[in-house]
Amino acid sequence: MAVVALFVLLVAAVSASNEIRLKHVVVKIDYAGENFFIDEDQIEETIFDLGYSIDSTLLRDINPGNLEHLLENNAFIQEAEVYAELNGDLHLDVKARKPVVRVFNDLGISVYIDHEGSIMPLSSKFTARVPVANGNITLMLHQYIGKNISELAKLTDHPDVEVLVDIYTVAQTCSKSKFWSSQINQLYVNRDKEIELIPRVGDHHILIGHSNDLDKKLNKLKYFYAEGLDKTGWNEYKVINLKYANQVVCTKS
Repeated sequence: MAVVALFVLLVAAVSASNEIRLKHVVVKIDYAGENFFIDEDQIEETIFDLGYSIDSTLLRDINPGNLEHLLENNAFIQEAEVYAELNGDLHLDVKARKPVVRVFNDLGISVYIDHEGSIMPLSSKFTARVPVANGNITLMLHQYIGKNISELAKLTDHPDVEVLVDIYTVAQTCSKSKFWSSQINQLYVNRDKEIELIPRVGDHHILIGHSNDLDKKLNKLKYFYAEGLDKTGWNEYKVINLKYANQVVCTKS
């Protein structure tokens, strides 16, 4: 009898849970710092645009996996988790993308690249405070929004693909360092398709070439800052060239 009673209770509970209606949409956004590209209203609209409605839609008719996929198709969202509770709450937890650089081509068209290498559009709601990359870049960047830097070589044979890989690598590396994220204000692509860094402090350009051996180059520069520029002055040189192994070549102002 006890087993039969338990079975009846379980069936009743399952039946009742199948009739739970949507009561609230609870949105939680991890802005990954201060990247306010999206807001709660926009996330909620994703639900209601599908025809779901409060006190009407049954939770069993909402597919969390499909909603997660839909949210993650948003260029400003890195990942999403969707789940429902028995009280009728539907939770939408999303993590915003974190841009590390804004890249302009020679026509002034710009996009963001996030910390994972994804190409992001601009937002009318928010402008990220990140370094700017510009100069001799001709690729129509906006055509690749939603793609990852690592995919570009398969999508186009444009020579700027390697340049964008360099830009992303440098910007991502600098973003991980409190010192370099404070010091580097701009990445400039010169006529040779090499990267020059424009610092916030000091009237000089830093020629790093390409992104190979980047950690060694930055460590070399940091040592030169401490042992060289602190003694001669930060405006002593016009160009600091880090392209060559085991040496720093400087051009005076």
